[in-house]
Amino acid sequence: MTTHSIRQVLSSLVIVGALAGPAVAAPVAVAAGVEAATTPTDPAAAQAIIDAAFARQEAGATLARVRELLDESAGHPAIDHARGTVRFLEAIQWLLQGATRHGFLQTFRGAGLMLTPQADLLQWTATDDPAVTPAGAIDLALRGFVARLAEADGVLAEVDGPFTAAIELPAIRFDLDGDGEATSAEGLRSFFPMLPEMRRWDPEERRTVVAPMVPPTLVVAFDRGDTEWLRGYCHLLSAAAEAVLAHDHREWFDHTGFVLFPRAVTSHEQLPGTSWSMERITGMQVPADFDLTDVLAMIGNLQMPVDEPERLALALEHLRAAVDHGRAMWAAYDAETDDDREWIPNPRQTAAFHAVQVDPALRDAWLALIDEADAVLDGRKLLRYWRGDGTRGIDLVKVFLEPRDFNLLYWVQGSAATPYLREGEFTAPRTWAQIRRLTDQRVLRYSFWFN
Repeated sequence: MTTHSIRQVLSSLVIVGALAGPAVAAPVAVAAGVEAATTPTDPAAAQAIIDAAFARQEAGATLARVRELLDESAGHPAIDHARGTVRFLEAIQWLLQGATRHGFLQTFRGAGLMLTPQADLLQWTATDDPAVTPAGAIDLALRGFVARLAEADGVLAEVDGPFTAAIELPAIRFDLDGDGEATSAEGLRSFFPMLPEMRRWDPEERRTVVAPMVPPTLVVAFDRGDTEWLRGYCHLLSAAAEAVLAHDHREWFDHTGFVLFPRAVTSHEQLPGTSWSMERITGMQVPADFDLTDVLAMIGNLQMPVDEPERLALALEHLRAAVDHGRAMWAAYDAETDDDREWIPNPRQTAAFHAVQVDPALRDAWLALIDEADAVLDGRKLLRYWRGDGTRGIDLVKVFLEPRDFNLLYWVQGSAATPYLREGEFTAPRTWAQIRRLTDQRVLRYSFWFN
């Protein structure tokens, strides 16, 4: 579970406040006649301030500068949501900057193991001069990530009352190389076309149509429910990071870190840059930073002792908080009566993003899944164990509160679960099956939006 949760992700993943952009004058919402240094009471004035702050990125301003401009008008719920959003984006940026600086996964480009469009995704954070990467760089990145997510959640907690905050997502830019300037090449408008295209059935044309995963001009009118959604995501990502930080990965990194980072510090200096097994298989020299056996060792020997068990307890609390925000999110969505470019629509609304469609059955099924997750994280229900006679299940709470050294293969095999098995009530398999059916088997895609 710990390893799987890190994928989101990756994710990556989550911003350097010290990397402020060029000095720019504080924005003034001219159209609304409201100075940016004051807290507006009019929704139009608040939106004008948000627009002015993000518009600075067109001239290369970093997210840090956008944050500073929005902080000058803190107090309006729309602006406070935007302030928290920027801090969340800075957390993502922090991880992306680390990935760029250390050439994360650039080794796969050389090995030819990433095919288009995935290869394009790696190009977005490519660097010609990756930094030396010690094992401690991962912990440093994740600690900074968690701290920035906590700051974002703290600001989002200040949001009080209904609001609408329209933000054009493709216009958002990061500062990937940390040079103090957010260029168009570092923006989401450059990143989104690298994503795989989406195919969906058009009932009017009676054929399958192909469309970009993200429209080139996507404006989302975020509202109160989206604040809860983003807070849930802060806790979900924090849980994943804390779970990794709880383990000592230094030995694993020493043996296989060069698979992920081109200049990983390793005591096995003879291994990087050789691909003997692939040469044996293909009969030709294969230009690669690692060998197939290195990948097998990285996965098969994924075992890490627990050296900070208190972080796993924190991870559990983050997961419980994510569930709470998931409930609050749907409660806010259900109360909405408008229909304005929704991030996540209720069954009566239309999403700004064409891939998200919610009907009453899907909404009810997802709420049922939240209830199941709450019961598992509270210890009232057990996860089903894939071996044995079916009378015992896995107590997930004990996994977090009574941790043992992590070994991926032992978890796959089932022996790592032995200390956590007990009799009790199991999760309902019908809930998960229903969600898979209602999302047309695209559970992971929907779970990105629904927490």
